[in-house]
Amino acid sequence: MVFIQNLIQIIYYVMAALIAISLAKSLFKRKKNGNWVYDIMYAYCLIPFVLRVLHIK
Repeated sequence: MVFIQNLIQIIYYVMAALIAISLAKSLFKRKKNGNWVYDIMYAYCLIPFVLRVLHIK
């Protein structure tokens, strides 16, 4: 049971990292919608992933 829990946690971190990287990459590659509202939206989406990786709930 502990092995499965650790496996699920590793899979979660990998998925969170992939989503965070794709969001960060699209944040810097934007050509349109470049105002600060979209920056706040991207930051709001990235913060939960960063907190989980740092083990802050």
